[in-house]
Amino acid sequence: MSLINLDQYTVKQNRAVSRVLDTLDRIDQRTSVHYSEKRAHERKDFRGTVWISLPDSDAVDEQETTTIKVWSRSISQSGLSFIYPFPIYRNNILVGVPVQGTQIAWFRSEIVRQKEIQEEEFWEFGVRFTGKVIA
Repeated sequence: MSLINLDQYTVKQNRAVSRVLDTLDRIDQRTSVHYSEKRAHERKDFRGTVWISLPDSDAVDEQETTTIKVWSRSISQSGLSFIYPFPIYRNNILVGVPVQGTQIAWFRSEIVRQKEIQEEEFWEFGVRFTGKVIA
């Protein structure tokens, strides 16, 4: 799978990022009462960049991965939401979250939700953290 980093987005994709994040935030505000009771951990707004790392599908060695930056919009103790302009055909990924300046905390993660935002040609992904990567 060929992935693109957010600094490789087209002008059209860069313009769509804010609209997509704003739209998803408005939807969350309308549905928050219903879903907040079902969530185990409180969700916080987090508009920033995170890293995702996926195993290369063509790699002979499973250790070869591609890591890219994507836009995130919310985070909780148990996972986060991010957007990307294409579907991702993997369930298990690594997610890198910035902490304390230049440090990155890496989490083994599972994509539990993918939703296409058709009018903007983006996808929203819901990710559940399954464990912290200890280096």
